[in-house]
Amino acid sequence: MLHTRVFLTLLLCVTEYVCVEGRQIVVVGDLHGDLNQTLSVLKIAGLVDGHQHWIGGDTYFVQLGDILDVGPDDISIVNLLMRLEKEARAAGGNVIELLGNHEIRNLLGDYTAVDPGSLARTGGVSGRRYLLSNRTSLGMYLRTRLAIYHHNEFLFMHGGLSTATASIITGIDKIHEFNDGVREALVNGTLTPLGSTGLNLAENNGQEVVNPILVRSILNVRCKDLRNVLDNKFPGIKSVVVGHVPHNYQDFKDWRLCQGRLIAIDFGLSRWKKGDPGHVAALQIDDATGHVQLLEATMCFPEYQIDQHDGTGALINKWIPLIAHGFLVFIALALVLFLVSWACSRLCGRRGCGSRNQQYGTFVTA
Repeated sequence: MLHTRVFLTLLLCVTEYVCVEGRQIVVVGDLHGDLNQTLSVLKIAGLVDGHQHWIGGDTYFVQLGDILDVGPDDISIVNLLMRLEKEARAAGGNVIELLGNHEIRNLLGDYTAVDPGSLARTGGVSGRRYLLSNRTSLGMYLRTRLAIYHHNEFLFMHGGLSTATASIITGIDKIHEFNDGVREALVNGTLTPLGSTGLNLAENNGQEVVNPILVRSILNVRCKDLRNVLDNKFPGIKSVVVGHVPHNYQDFKDWRLCQGRLIAIDFGLSRWKKGDPGHVAALQIDDATGHVQLLEATMCFPEYQIDQHDGTGALINKWIPLIAHGFLVFIALALVLFLVSWACSRLCGRRGCGSRNQQYGTFVTA
């Protein structure tokens, strides 16, 4: 009975998933060290199987930054996405992890927001500094991520576009220049004006914030200003998709703002960020039509554990036997109900049950 209840609960968890044809773009916001929630959102989007391997085909998965800090599993999530990127590219898809302000903080040596357990597992401050340096594969992976990703009618970034941002990133060509400048600064220490802007973490809440990694879109960007920026400097861009500022629990439905020109999808997914059960959700974009929808699930996915024997960060689901058993129980119950119904109908047919006028509740047989 317990296994059956588990299986049925898992079936009921997914509240929205619409099958679509053609390439999809799946986008998630801040993960902040919560491995279990990360796996949950990958599963509701149909991107990984029960062994956490890529099954998304040619789907593009975009993560908007801030994997690091707060929760205990940040390095495990980076390892997972590094592996999934290879598997996705082999299948014609891609995994695109963007830089958030917490990645920049860590890469510049600021570990004040790192979970103590995560810091200890990487060998303390010195161990984490080495792990995130340009001398390791993980460090180089993070240091070569994009700050802004442009795909068709969409711009993806951690923070957003303010009028001040648009004064230095004046078009699509400047996006490439900004990305190159940030990458050169993180890999080689070479500073350009745009690269320096990307590393500037002098956060404030004003409209004058320039760094697109730091702009707090849902707090500081006015819709009229954003429309003017997009129409005049980024023609053809329909929407800017951002994370960075988590929605309040009461306003998860208000993710599409400014008549769709701004899409904000930091739903506070990490349970470690505020201590709340984060909202497991992903944005799905149909690549052919540009149609957007939200894939959501309640917080009822099983816990996962890291496979200690796999240095790449592969993961195993310790509930797979329970789910398989629950599925078999479900099929068996359905078969029993079918046989009982068939036997009753045969017996009723022999006795002429249908010819009697009997009322059972609100259902009348005639």
